[in-house]
Amino acid sequence: MIDLDNKVILVSKRMIDNHGHETFDTFFGKVKFFNENTVVVTRPSGEDESLPYGEQLYEIAEEGFYELDDGSTCENPDFIAEFAVYQSQEAREKYGK
Repeated sequence: MIDLDNKVILVSKRMIDNHGHETFDTFFGKVKFFNENTVVVTRPSGEDESLPYGEQLYEIAEEGFYELDDGSTCENPDFIAEFAVYQSQEAREKYGK
């Protein structure tokens, strides 16, 4: 199990609706809690968000300065995690890879 305790993760969620339209939710989250099933991060707004745990889902981030489209920044985040989120099972079946 990788140690995510108090780590900063650049989270990128690609959300796909039933028509194939994509929107993105990208943010820096600090890990509040994790176990073998779930990673709970605190979003910049202060809200907690649950993400799935899986060692293959969390890639060690390269050192450097990261800036998101909304202007938020982070120097040397610990990990990067990218997820595809489908609006429905129909969208998953039609647009999933």
